[in-house]
Amino acid sequence: MAAHDPALVRLLTDTLRPFVRNEIRVIPGEEVDTLPVGVSKIGGLPDVPADFAWPTYEEDGHSLPLCFLAQIDCRIASAADKEGLLPQEGLLSFFYELDTMKWGFDPADRGAARVYWFPDLASLCRTPPPPEFGWPGWMEGPLPCLPLTFEPRPSVPCYEDFCETEEERRIVPQFPSGHFWEYYDEAAGILGWEEESADADRSKLLGWPDILQNSMFFDCEAVTNGIYMGDEGWMDRLSYEEKVTMHRRALEDWILLFQLGTVRAGDRAIYWEDAGHLFFWIRREDLTRRDFSKIWMIMQCD
Repeated sequence: MAAHDPALVRLLTDTLRPFVRNEIRVIPGEEVDTLPVGVSKIGGLPDVPADFAWPTYEEDGHSLPLCFLAQIDCRIASAADKEGLLPQEGLLSFFYELDTMKWGFDPADRGAARVYWFPDLASLCRTPPPPEFGWPGWMEGPLPCLPLTFEPRPSVPCYEDFCETEEERRIVPQFPSGHFWEYYDEAAGILGWEEESADADRSKLLGWPDILQNSMFFDCEAVTNGIYMGDEGWMDRLSYEEKVTMHRRALEDWILLFQLGTVRAGDRAIYWEDAGHLFFWIRREDLTRRDFSKIWMIMQCD
């Protein structure tokens, strides 16, 4: 088609501008054997309090140990937190059960992923899982240990999230039929969005998720309220009024806490199903209260 109408580009850019958030890009370094206690990293062994009870996921009468994914030194990461959402001290630790790799569409998946905040770094020590737990069947040990650095960047919603808003429904009719996507990419680029070839490797704290399937806000709200979202039947399990109320509450309450992409170390790669992402979500109120016990994790892949 012809060059984009500058007036429409400006309209969409101005409409998108209030949606821009700050994300903290999580950048892995080269694999190392070990790091000092309390340092941000993916993989290796976690640094936890001496009385830490290793988390398990209960399924069919079996206790499945969760695998340590990553830990974030909040003192360092919070320096890139322009919105002041993260704790400014302590350590955030992320765990996930890797044998069953739950997708997060079933209320029964609760406990398959967990997040802990340890406010006192001085109380932490390097801790392996109990010997009786071992490692997931397809792993010989912990994930590769990768040091992390952080970089703040503007975060623009994927269209799948923007199309959930009233603003999208208001302005779409003003654009040439079938070409809104092209305008959207241009406006998002003006606001700082960068297209990258290795999206599945992208990890971040906060900001908007890099969606691989569908918007997840409603899913988080529905599943944590007991609604199974793994099939199309959920539409018949809710009334129209319930859907509207839940959708509005989901957009207001839920925020991306951590997105973990493919973990690469040398010639090795740990994939989440088919080169997917793990998305750890939290309600804004819970994040403000530093209550990480009610997070929800969703996995998506291409």
